[in-house]
Amino acid sequence: MTIEPQSRAIAIPVENLRTWFIGVFAGFSQPVASAMERAAEWAGETAQNFGALVSALMGPAVLCAYAIALWSLSASFGWTDTFLFTSGALSNWLIWLALAILIHVAASVLRRRIEE
Repeated sequence: MTIEPQSRAIAIPVENLRTWFIGVFAGFSQPVASAMERAAEWAGETAQNFGALVSALMGPAVLCAYAIALWSLSASFGWTDTFLFTSGALSNWLIWLALAILIHVAASVLRRRIEE
């Protein structure tokens, strides 16, 4: 006597599962969409506030960069005894002037973008 393996198959109606999934997700679509809209609005407001803060802090940074450029130029002419950097790229007053101008332009562009 030999035992033969038997296989059984279970049929699951797929159409009922599809209908159930569509019904479940249709009920969640409106609350999820409104939550996403609120999150996007909050992110936009936060970005505007952060941009305003960065723009306000760039004013003193521009002033400092112009002051350091002037100090470096006066050290190059021998009007001051020492400068913060005695050698390297940061000892050149043109680097500090270019940095000050770049920060100044970036601050103005940021201010204009915030005011729009």
